[in-house]
Amino acid sequence: MKLKTVKKTSKLIIFIMITALVSCSSDSLSIDDGDGSGDGGGTNPNAIVTAKLSASRIEGPAPLAVQFNAIDTSHKDSDIDTYRELGYHFTFDDATSGTWEHSGKSKNSQIGGPIAAHVFEKAGVYTVSVRAQDVEGNYSDESITITVTDPNTVYAGNNTVVISTNTETEGAPSEAQVLTNQTSWPQWESGKRYLLMAGQDFSSFGDIDIYQHQDIQIGKIGSGADPIVKQVDVDRGTAPLNWSKKVVISDLKAGSVSIPNSSEDVYVIRGSNTGITIGSSVKHWVNKGNEDLIWPENIFIYESRGIGAWVLSRGLNILGVEMSDPVEHNIRTAYLVKAFIAHNLLYRAARTKHNIKIHAEGIHKNENERLVKNSLSSATRWVVVANNKMGNGEPQPNGWAMTVCAENGNKVQGVHDVIVENNYFASEYNVEVILGGARLTERGNTSMGEFKNKLNNSVSQLPASWDGPYFVDEIQIIPDAPGM
Repeated sequence: MKLKTVKKTSKLIIFIMITALVSCSSDSLSIDDGDGSGDGGGTNPNAIVTAKLSASRIEGPAPLAVQFNAIDTSHKDSDIDTYRELGYHFTFDDATSGTWEHSGKSKNSQIGGPIAAHVFEKAGVYTVSVRAQDVEGNYSDESITITVTDPNTVYAGNNTVVISTNTETEGAPSEAQVLTNQTSWPQWESGKRYLLMAGQDFSSFGDIDIYQHQDIQIGKIGSGADPIVKQVDVDRGTAPLNWSKKVVISDLKAGSVSIPNSSEDVYVIRGSNTGITIGSSVKHWVNKGNEDLIWPENIFIYESRGIGAWVLSRGLNILGVEMSDPVEHNIRTAYLVKAFIAHNLLYRAARTKHNIKIHAEGIHKNENERLVKNSLSSATRWVVVANNKMGNGEPQPNGWAMTVCAENGNKVQGVHDVIVENNYFASEYNVEVILGGARLTERGNTSMGEFKNKLNNSVSQLPASWDGPYFVDEIQIIPDAPGM
């Protein structure tokens, strides 16, 4: 077992390699934070730390999934790397949200790195707060208001469509449009909610194909088993110029889920699937001349049961899922900017594969650019992997649990500013965490056996500035909750 002591009054930095720091700064790597930022009502007792809080969305109907980040937090000492050298405590003002099934931790807070996420499943006004604290105990609080509206109001009357394969419609809202004895899907429309009757099989209807739709929800009604559907596609096919936004797919038993193009704010909530693919077609269409595309953005995979996920995305969140027995990796990401992968159960990746594999498309550093051809080879940055359980106690077919590095020693792929913290490795692995990149942090991780990591992996084709520093077994700062 790997044991660590949590302290607030000292700082330990272990440099594994003596190398130059990555030549880029956070100023040159900023991207649009979305719709919201801190409202300026924070607490800053001594002006040493100044917390900043941003949100991917600040309003919308339940279920509303929001990524929060405090990446722009600053410190009076400019030598302090506020991404990894401060501790962050987020609270979501959602006391009835419960606990995570796989980590056992409260859903109402997140302690660790400067990225967190939450799914608000009830209407209300929530004050989300963060405390950023340094090793000496100096701190600053900041907050932001999230407004969640009632979907029964947003999708009132015939903006809710109930679909049944027979005459069963129990629980349908009285003013909803009710479609009984259906054998095919209706024409999907933006601004509507579609509810499939629980316990029914819709797989003969063909794929659910959402294309250039906005503000649309597809879920179930009733307390029975999740409705069965063949497959879910969001903007699959020719790359759209006006792509889908604010799409919720919830409580369905689906085949694969495909989000291959520039969709935004797409949530896959609960239910089950045979695999999820995100961003797989973007490079193809950009290389064909479609230069107005972006990588998929603000994608949430929440509390679902699946086989595996292949992802290229900005603002990715994989929360509370269970994934096992994939053909290759449980989670493989080829390009990420601002990602939170947390509270998941991942096990039985294929032989020689990983529970989590994080690499990149190249070493291009301007993540906020439109996707012209010369910016497709992008680096991965600002990722927090926290509170996951990897392995299920049984022998695993793969010898290592997760990697954060180039795809292999022949690839020029840069990953930097990644924090791997507070994960539990519940099976015996040859190596739990493999790191190869710049400013990579490992802390608070434990194992059922001897914890082992490997550094300086697959960096042979990278410039020297991309090899380290590595911050291993760092002391963690655990702030009190904001407002305390």
